[in-house]
Amino acid sequence: MLISTGGMIGAGWLFSPYYGFEAAGVGVLLSWLIIAILTLIIGITFAEVVTIAPIVGGLSRFIGITHNRAVSFIFLTLGWLSYIVYLPLEAQSAIQYLSFWHKDLVVQNIGGTTLSKSGLYLAFLIIALLTWFNSFLLKNVARANSLVSIWKILVPIGIAWFLIILFGNWENVQLAKVAHKFSLESVLLAITGSGMVFAFAGFQNGLILANSAKDPHKALPASLFAPIIIGFILYSSLSLIYITCLGDKRLELGSAAPLLGIVSLFGIHIIINALFIDAVIAPLGTANVYTAATSRILYAFAKDFFPKTLLNKVNKFSSPVYCLWLNALLGACFLMPFPTWQQLVDFLSSTVIFSYLSGPLVLIILRQDFPDLARPFKVLNYKLVGYVGFICCTLLIYWSNIYNLIYLAALSAIIIVVYNIFVEKKPANFFTTFKNNFFIIGYLLLLVAIKYSHQIKLISFPFDNLLIIIFSCIACKIFIAKKISKNEISDNLKRVAAENL
Repeated sequence: MLISTGGMIGAGWLFSPYYGFEAAGVGVLLSWLIIAILTLIIGITFAEVVTIAPIVGGLSRFIGITHNRAVSFIFLTLGWLSYIVYLPLEAQSAIQYLSFWHKDLVVQNIGGTTLSKSGLYLAFLIIALLTWFNSFLLKNVARANSLVSIWKILVPIGIAWFLIILFGNWENVQLAKVAHKFSLESVLLAITGSGMVFAFAGFQNGLILANSAKDPHKALPASLFAPIIIGFILYSSLSLIYITCLGDKRLELGSAAPLLGIVSLFGIHIIINALFIDAVIAPLGTANVYTAATSRILYAFAKDFFPKTLLNKVNKFSSPVYCLWLNALLGACFLMPFPTWQQLVDFLSSTVIFSYLSGPLVLIILRQDFPDLARPFKVLNYKLVGYVGFICCTLLIYWSNIYNLIYLAALSAIIIVVYNIFVEKKPANFFTTFKNNFFIIGYLLLLVAIKYSHQIKLISFPFDNLLIIIFSCIACKIFIAKKISKNEISDNLKRVAAENL
């Protein structure tokens, strides 16, 4: 429970409630409720699967059990890239809050808050230092610390209700409605655009570990339900600060450090230092954990697909040093095309949710083909839950920026090329590989087409979302039909079981 909850309270609590309020006004509370429900449904699809195959290396590896190596390669690569983005994202959030005292670290413009040259250099330095630190670490830096997790829960909720009780005015709710007109479409778009998906992504950390508990039947629901409920209370409380305290007013500091901005607005300097510690140190601590986790994901990835490369080597401290520095280099690159926190988190949300498609698919396939497998935790109405989970993932991907959908489709095509050249090493078979796995690119391209049709007003809201639901059901059937043979799945299950011996 605490591992999941701690993972859900990173940089997201510093920005998402404010960006959500700016995008959806009072409707931000509905946005938090929707993402909590969708996350719960997606999480339930994984709850059964993790007890069957307690896999190492992230949720995106599950698709490798039921589908061919090329599909597994695409999902693993995108899952790995989604983890890479955490380090620059957390570094950027810490720098934006440092800009409360050193304003030259950021640049305020119409497009949002971006890092200045000095802010960018500082971000690169943080990425390098954390990578170097992990190169010499003897113990697992991702080990859960219960006291830290409890602190991360109590401080934001305490700050939220301290401000609401002392300075909140419920009449401001009406002013907020005028300044930010309610729109159901804005409520939905705020979920990905404001980083709410990113805020709830930590649920997977406890879910993976809960399968090794003494009683998974009790541990899995507890590690899934409780963090999501706590996350909903925490994030909606933080959003209430802006609704009740600001109304139709605007923060002078804007999006750079919104919580510090509202605290200074009321002159409550006594808690600024505590908030500063949480706002700067906590994201860096989270970044440190994800630096270690991402290196292990790439290390496991390399063992599957690049067994004779430097990525399989560790230093004298048993740290996959080449994986660490490759992750750092690629992570730093993400600060360039996605300069604002919102742009970076929007892209991260898209890639994270895409990797979650594996949960519903593997749940349905394993229950259909292997009904007699031991399941310490069993989902009722697995087909309904699986299809609804797939629909939830597709909707969350669709609510992202159209450019992110294009990036995902292009990345998938590039990944297939990389797989054919460097893994299969059969360039002559490229068109066969591409044709056999085009359903993934086609899935993303159809999302782009529907998104574009909506943008040019060819399809109006909410009919575009209804079309996505229908399309999701068809796409889920296609993804399931592309599974490998039952014997191959059986061999993969044995291989996964051997990893944990």
